[in-house]
Amino acid sequence: MTTVAVLDVGSSSLRASLVDERLVVLASYATPLQLLREGTANVTFDPMEMLHRCQQLLDKVASVGSFDRIAITNQRSSAIAFERNRPRAIGMAISWEDLRTASQCLALSRAGAAFAPNQSATKFAWLLDRYGSEYPDLMVGTIDTWLTFALTEGSVLATDATNAAMTGLVDSSGVRWDTSKLELLGMSINNLAPIIDVVANRGAYITANGPASIMVTLADQQASLAGQRAKAKVTLGTSAVADIDLAEDTPRYDRRGPQGTFPIVTATASGRATFGLEAFWMNAGSAIGWLLRNGLLNSPDDSEQVAAKAIPEAIPTVVPAHSGIGAPIWDFGGRCVIANLAPTAGRPEIVHGFLLGIACAAADLIGALTHDSSARLESIGLDGKVASNPIVASALAALTPQPLVLSPSPEATTLGAARLALGIPREALPRGRIVEPGDTAFVAHYYEQYHQSLELAREALPALSKVSF
Repeated sequence: MTTVAVLDVGSSSLRASLVDERLVVLASYATPLQLLREGTANVTFDPMEMLHRCQQLLDKVASVGSFDRIAITNQRSSAIAFERNRPRAIGMAISWEDLRTASQCLALSRAGAAFAPNQSATKFAWLLDRYGSEYPDLMVGTIDTWLTFALTEGSVLATDATNAAMTGLVDSSGVRWDTSKLELLGMSINNLAPIIDVVANRGAYITANGPASIMVTLADQQASLAGQRAKAKVTLGTSAVADIDLAEDTPRYDRRGPQGTFPIVTATASGRATFGLEAFWMNAGSAIGWLLRNGLLNSPDDSEQVAAKAIPEAIPTVVPAHSGIGAPIWDFGGRCVIANLAPTAGRPEIVHGFLLGIACAAADLIGALTHDSSARLESIGLDGKVASNPIVASALAALTPQPLVLSPSPEATTLGAARLALGIPREALPRGRIVEPGDTAFVAHYYEQYHQSLELAREALPALSKVSF
């Protein structure tokens, strides 16, 4: 039976899974990825540590079963600098959450150029400016580029269109670097990897059982979309992301739709891209991470049990905007608000409020996606670690007109990447279950309060609020 090892590189964890041609996960291993947060803007991680942990995970999978191919799916827009002549990263990688280049984005926007601080473009420019004089052959790339290069021992330099399009540096084709944008940032096409199809042989990683070809690289949200039977989905992971595959051969919008969605490349074949739309909110699981760091939770898995003890009348209204406000408003300077905090509110009520706030943000994403796509959706897929929390899922179901279908696996990204690597049709994916809505009247009232509080969350950091893309 043919099997594939899927390497899923998330914002704070790494996972390798062995998946067979029935799309059954035979084995899965995970390890954390340490993020370093400095001040309010800088978020970094060690790319060499990432590489070594990915190698360890792949070797562990190889110890329990053989595989002849590898699929890589990864967090998007993080930026890594590395040497061209050998697989050695230079400095720390800059996470997609990092906002250090916000002032540069603002200056560029005044000149008529639109870049977002959570895109790779200005992060690449920062790395080249910081290390380029010391390393004349310096390359910059997203996580897929770095891992492909390093796992093949420096023999293959390539990225795919789903990742490249999220850098802010491709043209309207979705498969070519835009030289005018590169020139604006003082970059050269020689600093970047060639863009190839999502499914293509990228060389081999040598396991204890022999070589395994890296056949797929795919951005994580597009992999999640490929892992759902529905053509639209919401993923509640570190962030909240809603996507739809429109299967169109040109982007629906140049930049953003009326409700804040933006075009994404959903797939490629023979050098041509197909497009969909995405609505994005920065904080979901990372908002729960804030609860952990502040002692309100001991583990993310405790959130349901703690929140279940909440007194409904004392639950505060939470806008989980620790890193800014996404669609449909888009305000990088927006920040978290905890409103309507009753004197009797304690730990259970605050945790419950955060879970409902995440559901409200996700409901806004679905509304934005439905409006800007004009699509009639029979159902919407739901996946991600946070989506497995019944409080979040049932509240979101109460706010969503379309049936929500919870993925049978919280890691739909793994199934999507495996499906493409094995050449399996979407119809072969396992069916999920429809999420039953929660207390509709209570959730609707909370949603109304959420939107009132959303206005309070805006422009907390005025300089960042001026950034647009």
